[in-house]
Amino acid sequence: MTNKCLSLCLIAALFVSSSLTAQTATPAKKPATTTKKAAQPAGTKASPAKPASAQTGPAIPRTASGTVDTAKIDPIKLTNQMMMVFMERMKAGNYPEAREIANQMIFGHDSFKSTESKQYKSFHSMMEKELYLLLEGRQGRKPEVEWVEQPISDGFYLISILDFQEGKPEEALANMQRAVFWNPVRSAFYSERGFMLLRNSAGPNILMAQVAYIKALELADNAEDFVAALRGLSFIFVERRMPDVALACLLVAKNFLPQESEIEEEMFFIRRNFPALYDSMDLAGARQTLSSNRILADYAPEHVQVLIRLADIFKSPKDAPHALNLLRRALEMSPTNKEVVRRLQVLEKK
Repeated sequence: MTNKCLSLCLIAALFVSSSLTAQTATPAKKPATTTKKAAQPAGTKASPAKPASAQTGPAIPRTASGTVDTAKIDPIKLTNQMMMVFMERMKAGNYPEAREIANQMIFGHDSFKSTESKQYKSFHSMMEKELYLLLEGRQGRKPEVEWVEQPISDGFYLISILDFQEGKPEEALANMQRAVFWNPVRSAFYSERGFMLLRNSAGPNILMAQVAYIKALELADNAEDFVAALRGLSFIFVERRMPDVALACLLVAKNFLPQESEIEEEMFFIRRNFPALYDSMDLAGARQTLSSNRILADYAPEHVQVLIRLADIFKSPKDAPHALNLLRRALEMSPTNKEVVRRLQVLEKK
């Protein structure tokens, strides 16, 4: 029923990550870096240095002593460049070079030692960090969180995808868990975990896949991630003989991304097998069905709270455009939120 593939989801995550980071605030404190040299991947033999034109991907800028030159790192550009090169290598079937790129992305990760009072995380944006702090606070935890501005979480994510492509599901799930450890609020990681759990060589784990997709739905703060989670849940509910919930997932997904042709293909499966159900359900009915099954039909309210928090950072009149951008995005996610509307009206009058 579902035609979702790992590479397409990865590409979507790449571009969504870029756009989100551009819209969120830059942290006032410089994120942590490591001075540890990149280790050679285990199990490989030393080889002569390659000329610049033959390098597998963008290298981490270093000083003469071999430490990371933080002044020359733009973490967003670095992550995006490395992910694009990774995709090129993987599409070409060059898994060794793709793995080498991913290993560069996680270099030095073991030099960051988290404790109960201080944690190191690899977020994509300030919005993700604020969301993590919000969710931790609700659990009564208030750790100091240091943002490691290296693509460690993405690196483990890519290694997981390589493991899965190479037929190593256990290693893939273990590395996906490491990606989640470094960034516990990244929706795409949970969607990919759900995908892998459904296609495990030992047989599909429907229950755990459903848990993963539900978590992905809660963490999604953009249409692509939200729809990916809904499509995964739709597949699960078809397997569980709950076609009404499956159709509801797809109708809501279609409302988020009307141009997504694969959603229409998946809806055709239900229309062909359950024509009366298909004809009787509209978008309002779909939302009610999801609500009755405790499944989100819209973005979780925590994302709007985070955007308001970030907007509050910009107190100076000269920073008003940044606050406006954040609040406008919050309004897109929750058009009837009175607090967001009020704050926008105040700022727009200035």
